[in-house]
Amino acid sequence: MAPQPHHPEATLAQRTRAELARLEIIIRRLLMLMALGLELPPVPVRASSGHHSGTERVETKASTGLHGLSPRCLGPDMDRGGLETAGRAIGPVPAASLLARLAELQELLAAPEAHAKRLARTLERQRKSSEAAPMALPMVRTHRMPPELGAIATALPEFLRDAFKSWESSG
Repeated sequence: MAPQPHHPEATLAQRTRAELARLEIIIRRLLMLMALGLELPPVPVRASSGHHSGTERVETKASTGLHGLSPRCLGPDMDRGGLETAGRAIGPVPAASLLARLAELQELLAAPEAHAKRLARTLERQRKSSEAAPMALPMVRTHRMPPELGAIATALPEFLRDAFKSWESSG
């Protein structure tokens, strides 16, 4: 197999996706800790509009998640944007998907309380339906991050494990 030509745009896009994935994991975990610390008032019961049954799952912004920010998935995303051949991107890499991910992170960081509240409601429904608590696996390659960010990324899984200890006994 002939070696692939080197494309600086593809390398930059790959590095950007990797950095975004790490930031998304950290932000997702911080948002989860915020959600677990919220005291939510009971949800008022609304009259049925007849659009869906009481047992049908209703998709919300928190359950569909921002790119990779789903409450059930606290590990790295498997998303690989761009055209790839044998693991390497070829040709110019479109920036639209990267810019969309940045815009989603910017939207979340502009109003994290609203996202945490929605996530808290989703977690409460999952806990009450006796689903297993979400897991936070240790992050890899934290040594490549700035020291402060690496320390936070390393500590977050333990903080989440502690926060979820009462998950099984409550509900």
